[in-house]
Amino acid sequence: MSSNAAFDAFDRLAREQVRNHWEFYPTAGSRIGLHEYDGRLPDLSPGPTRRRIESLRHGLAQLSGLDVTTFTPEQMLSVRLLDLFLRRELFNLEEMRPVERNPMRQVGYLNMGGYVRRNYAPLTDRLRSATLAMTQVPDFLHALDTYLESQVGEAVLDMSIESYAGMARFYREDLAQAAADCSDSGVLTGFNEVRETAAAAIDNFVESLRDRRRAAHQDFAIGSRLYSDMLSTGEGLSVPLSQIIELGQANLQANLDRLAEAAVAIHPDRSVRETVAEISRNHPTASGLIPETREMLEDIRQSLIDFDVVSLPSEDRCQVVETPAYMRYAFAAMDSPGSLESRATESFYYVTPVEDDWPPSQQEEWLSNFNYATMRIISIHEVYPGHFTHHLHNRYGSDLPLINRVATSYAFTEGWAHYTEEMMLETEYARGERELQVTQLLEALVRNCRYLCSLGMHTDGMTVDEATRFFMDYAYMEEYPACREALRGTFDPGYLNYTLGKLMILKLREDYRRQEGSSYTLKGFHDALLSHGGPPLPLLRDVMLTEPGESPI
Repeated sequence: MSSNAAFDAFDRLAREQVRNHWEFYPTAGSRIGLHEYDGRLPDLSPGPTRRRIESLRHGLAQLSGLDVTTFTPEQMLSVRLLDLFLRRELFNLEEMRPVERNPMRQVGYLNMGGYVRRNYAPLTDRLRSATLAMTQVPDFLHALDTYLESQVGEAVLDMSIESYAGMARFYREDLAQAAADCSDSGVLTGFNEVRETAAAAIDNFVESLRDRRRAAHQDFAIGSRLYSDMLSTGEGLSVPLSQIIELGQANLQANLDRLAEAAVAIHPDRSVRETVAEISRNHPTASGLIPETREMLEDIRQSLIDFDVVSLPSEDRCQVVETPAYMRYAFAAMDSPGSLESRATESFYYVTPVEDDWPPSQQEEWLSNFNYATMRIISIHEVYPGHFTHHLHNRYGSDLPLINRVATSYAFTEGWAHYTEEMMLETEYARGERELQVTQLLEALVRNCRYLCSLGMHTDGMTVDEATRFFMDYAYMEEYPACREALRGTFDPGYLNYTLGKLMILKLREDYRRQEGSSYTLKGFHDALLSHGGPPLPLLRDVMLTEPGESPI
């Protein structure tokens, strides 16, 4: 069989396996832009789950039977991506078992925001799909309640109660507001009736979680074995946890030292907290927040061109708009279309404004979070050259195989965006801007704490209270946001991936620089990195390096 024919056989298998994945998780197909999957929730009950496990094992057996000896490194990347894609899901269903142990992992299936947020079809059609999906919510939640283990960690239950209660409010308030413009009274009436029935089912599930909370235990840790397997199947990273911990501790200390140096350079006689407070006071007005953010983005974008940072494969711009009412839990967020979306291809950069009925003190506190330095760092992460630029490469760059578009890595996606914050400060764009450096380092310290608290809480007995204090001590956070960060780690141990991904990119960059010698350019490295989708970073070493070395970190 010729190499092209052999890869065609692999590609057919990969497409079949991806379709099987979307059939089991139709919400994933819908969100990536294939609207034939609209209106469906997954069936996570034991029977379909057992059949899915058998299907995954069969897919892995088929993959292992293919002859890949003639494949190029790029083709082998796709093969390894499919292998990890299947193994990751199998590990999740057999070992992590979120339906039984972690209700937080299922709340996202209930989010109907995509039906009202993106204008890929007439509103009436989108509301019909949302109505169909919401009719399945009571049965979906009944299955979750039935198969959830009797003992779930107290912290995970607390976050789940809050999240599902918030979803019920979202159904009653935000979805109602978003659908109000529907001109078809019949469609709107049906939508509203089903919406309330679904919200009531969520209320009942919340009450069940509260009942479980009364007898909950403190333990939420997944343990060292599952943690290592999570990194192996999710990120292709197989190194001792002790090495990962040492790397994180060293990066935390380096960032603390750099922050102290940068803060002293601004105000030698003030503490870091005093310097940060002064930086926070320099912010846009309420009316200037959106237009000034638009101007800021154009300035950052132009710097990518002026300083040869990374290619921009399209003239597309994201639209800077106020965050929709149903998403205002976040300061700012990037909303790009799914990589296979062909209709509603606009991207939105949401910036959350102050509310008109807030008192002046609350407005000032909110705007201080949008001080100019912080907004630049957030915009680098979310837009240029972070998530939005990554999206442009995936949409308009090289013709990627389907598996490369689907099998994305947490560490690559968030690691790239976090890496760009630090990388931009190394360019002429930020020369001499100490306030920007202080802000970037504070963001990095939050991610350092996520990294070490995730490992500590899940593999070394660290409590939520101890993690909260860790964020307060090392990321200069107040107690409430520090506690929220710690609680996130109880149900999302993978949030170490912001820093882990950044460090793997920095290691790859240094090795690539050494390999390329005098022909190395920063732009060349970034373009090569982004040309493969968002794969686990250890896999990229075999493609980008002639001598990958033993360790990706």
